[in-house]
Amino acid sequence: MNGIQAGSLSQQDFTEDKTIMQKHQEIMLGLKQHHTAITALLKGRRFHYIDIPVHDNIGDLLIMLGTVRFFKDNGLSPATVSNTYYFDHQWVRPGDVLVFHGGGNFGDIYGSIHDLREKLIAAFPDNRIVLMPQTLFFSSVEARARSAATISRHPDLHLFVRDTVSEKLAYEFTDKVYLVPDMAHHLYPIRHSGGAAQGNVRIQRVDPEKPKTPESLRSLPIRTTTDWVDVIGDERRLMTLFAKLEWRFDRYGWDRALTKLALWFWVPVSRRFMGKAVKLFADHETIVTDRLHGHILSCLMDKKNIVIDNSYGKNSTYMNQWTAASPLTTLVKE
Repeated sequence: MNGIQAGSLSQQDFTEDKTIMQKHQEIMLGLKQHHTAITALLKGRRFHYIDIPVHDNIGDLLIMLGTVRFFKDNGLSPATVSNTYYFDHQWVRPGDVLVFHGGGNFGDIYGSIHDLREKLIAAFPDNRIVLMPQTLFFSSVEARARSAATISRHPDLHLFVRDTVSEKLAYEFTDKVYLVPDMAHHLYPIRHSGGAAQGNVRIQRVDPEKPKTPESLRSLPIRTTTDWVDVIGDERRLMTLFAKLEWRFDRYGWDRALTKLALWFWVPVSRRFMGKAVKLFADHETIVTDRLHGHILSCLMDKKNIVIDNSYGKNSTYMNQWTAASPLTTLVKE
């Protein structure tokens, strides 16, 4: 990984630093240009944005915020916005498009989410389905075959994937497959300010995707170790409040109210959560992470980052496809 040491900089150091940043910025700006196929599928169509994340994973919130920015920048406006659980079948009209939030939950690790997605897809065989950029992973061949048997029946299902491994699997589910980067890239650039950045911060998973720390990093000094849930802290109560309001609005069938609640309450709260992560990253010189969106947020902020692969290779396959050429990033394997 290239980096400039603290202290006085020579003209050569300054030139190298500038060249490093220019190359990174070119890569990041280029990644925002890959989603024209999504625009083409939605332009002029009434559509529903489904499966928004209502939890304390800042990575998923970054995806949602990037998706909302993408919609705005391309003149797209969803008719309804909700999570999968509260999506009402009565909202869908002939010709409507169902757009599912992207991320890394297509598979059997987070089975309940995928099961709900399958049921909605099966319920609307005559409506176009768009699955925003996903990583596909099934730990069970049998579970993958069952899911593919259900989803592949849909005649107009468009599956966007974030890496070549997912791309190969995706053709078991549909012949309409698109290889594109994550939607969070539409947040680039994220500006930040503060004092001098010092030390390394480790964003470390505590869920089923948690990997082992590579031997080469075990002696690396870490100033701060945390994860997304700790970054959000006590403000998780805002998430609980949103969930309670969502349940109440759904009980009375207020679809417009649910959409306004998502856009006017949950999206600003998500930006607030993101802001806490941005401040944490801004206070440190280098981000060390096994979370894909720890890496992506670092890139959005033009920060140096060291990435450890997750339990099934999601991080490495993504980086090798989209961000490995950035001089600000380093992928470390065991």
